[in-house]
Amino acid sequence: MSTLFQNWHFMRIMRALLGGWAIFEAFRTSEWLLLMPGVLFAMQAIFDIGCCGAAGCSTPDRYQRNQVDDNEIELSVEEVKSAKN
Repeated sequence: MSTLFQNWHFMRIMRALLGGWAIFEAFRTSEWLLLMPGVLFAMQAIFDIGCCGAAGCSTPDRYQRNQVDDNEIELSVEEVKSAKN
């Protein structure tokens, strides 16, 4: 329970404000479809998750284990050229 009140960063505050505004506007204008994104953003702010989940979006490493060496690529291109002739 204590983790809900810690680590409030910019995006978490922004989601809370957007969710609160959408919920308020849904009740004020009786536009009930606006309640769904309002609840979604409010829940994301409360539990500190984004659209990808908790740290679900990660970028791949720049160099992967099975990366092909540049020399091997050049050799394979030369082999293709000689095969055409």
